[in-house]
Amino acid sequence: MPSEPVPSGPVPPAATATGPIPVGVPPAPPQPAAGPTAAPEGAQPTGPAPRRPRIGARVPFPLTRMGPWAPVAGAVVGLLAGLVVVLLLGGVAEAFRERLALVFLTVGLGMLGAAGALLADEVRLVRRGAREAGVRPAWVEATANLINGLTPARLLLLASAFVLFLAAYVSN
Repeated sequence: MPSEPVPSGPVPPAATATGPIPVGVPPAPPQPAAGPTAAPEGAQPTGPAPRRPRIGARVPFPLTRMGPWAPVAGAVVGLLAGLVVVLLLGGVAEAFRERLALVFLTVGLGMLGAAGALLADEVRLVRRGAREAGVRPAWVEATANLINGLTPARLLLLASAFVLFLAAYVSN
């Protein structure tokens, strides 16, 4: 078997399908800025993470912001609707049962107005929780209670439905 001589110097570049590949000195790794904050080799800095995820500012949403007086305002609107009904039907109601039905109707409409404002606020909370669930996954559990549980708005709605049922029952 003939043995070929082994080259002892740099090998000339051979032709490749992509063309000659330049071989040179690899680029120097980037040097970190030397300063007083540079940690020695092997030590890790204890400062905050360089890039923390930021929560953006709230985007204006077309929903109306309701304050703590919203249920009171809803109840006032319901009472005004009840009083309008009483003024319209007051002259017709002569017996005690008919007047009692008008009282129940006024109270029931007032409760229904307050329940409507509370339900609107509950819907706003659920929508905001669903919108921010991607940022804060723990909020999903908090909004699940609103969706599944008996909230004050739903309790007031049930009570107003019962009072309106009483108004209809008494008038018969």
